[in-house]
Parts: sequence; C-alpha cells; structure tokens
Amino acid sequence: MKIIYDIDCLLYFLKIERTDLLEELFSHIVISNKVFNSLNNPSIPDFIKDKLNDLVDKDFVKVEEISYNTKTFDIYYEIKNDHKNQVLGDGEASSIAIAIKNKGVVAYNNPNAIKDYLEKYDLRCITSEDIFNELFKKGIISKEELKDFLEK
Repeated sequence: MKIIYDIDCLLYFLKIERTDLLEELFSHIVISNKVFNSLNNPSIPDFIKDKLNDLVDKDFVKVEEISYNTKTFDIYYEIKNDHKNQVLGDGEASSIAIAIKNKGVVAYNNPNAIKDYLEKYDLRCITSEDIFNELFKKGIISKEELKDFLEK
C-alpha cells in the first residue's frame, strides 16, 4: 500500500527531526512534485530541505509528478476547481489525486477538510497521531515518547 503524504504530516516529522520513525514503519512514502516544491521553497529552513532531499536521494521519499493530459491531472484539476472546496491547496489536491490513482492512503492531519474526497473516492486517511499510535503498538516508541509527540 502506498502512503501519499501531504505537506503538514511530512513537515511535522521533518521539523522534529524524527523521519527515522517513518522509515521504521514504511518501506517508502510518496509525495507529489507540488508538495516537494513547497517544502523546498526559500521560506523553509535549510535543515528541513536538506533532510527531505536526503530522503529523496536514498529513495525513501519518492516524488511523483502530476503530468498534463493524464487521469491524475484531471482529478487534481477537478479538486482544485471544485467550488465547494474553499480550503485545499496544491499539496492537498495533488496528494489526493495521486492517492486515487494508486489506490493509496493519504497522510494528512486534517481529515475533516478532505472528508468529501475520502468518501467520494473511497480513500483512507492517516494522521500523525495515527502514525505515532502505530509506532507505540509496534514497540518502536515508549508510552512517554508517545505522550511527548502528541503534546507537540
């Protein structure tokens, strides 16, 4: 199963410098080129950009391009132009489109914002909290670490 990360969920692990925890759970993760570009813009601290690029270089993070004239682009375009959609940016829309194409899971910290798309396309969503709970269940982090992460 492919896990397609949006900016907020991946950025959390990059900020706390614990992407090693993601590597403990997943063989790799996927981000869209739009998420990658957003995380590499000048306003993002260098340590975050450097770590992201390291993860891409070692093939843990796979960047998926959304090309014009593809089904994925059509879905992305539909989401971006949905008049009911007041909240979703390029990262969210592209992550959802890639998840639909790959029958994957969206990693996003505000599932209520994308609830309509999760239901319409029968997608599953996981949050950072879900990931930490799974890490705890598997014995990768302690109860104290779980509490610390959830309080941040």
